Amino acid sequence: MSVETALHGALKDLAPTFPTITPQGVTTLPRITYQRVSGSDEPTYDGDGLGATRVRVQVDVWALDYPTARRLADQARAALYAGLTVGQITDNPSDYESDTKLHRASFDVEAWE
Repeated sequence: MSVETALHGALKDLAPTFPTITPQGVTTLPRITYQRVSGSDEPTYDGDGLGATRVRVQVDVWALDYPTARRLADQARAALYAGLTVGQITDNPSDYESDTKLHRASFDVEAWE
């Protein structure tokens, strides 16, 4: 199973969750978007030596106010630790988009496929 599939499965019950961007016409808040930002194959000495793929995915939580975005981001982090083989999670800068009037709490999760 890909990291993106596992990530979506872990987050979809918290809030509407979409890969890359929110589809046009969706206005439900809060919501979560995610995108794969990097990946690398890690060799091992086990079996065929091909190892595992380490993937980094950026997760963005969108809400009308920052406390809601932050609270849902914390819940998302806990769900990812419970549902994936997580290497680490790092925070990204929080943001406010004046054109959409939405607050964003963002983090990167590094996990293994």
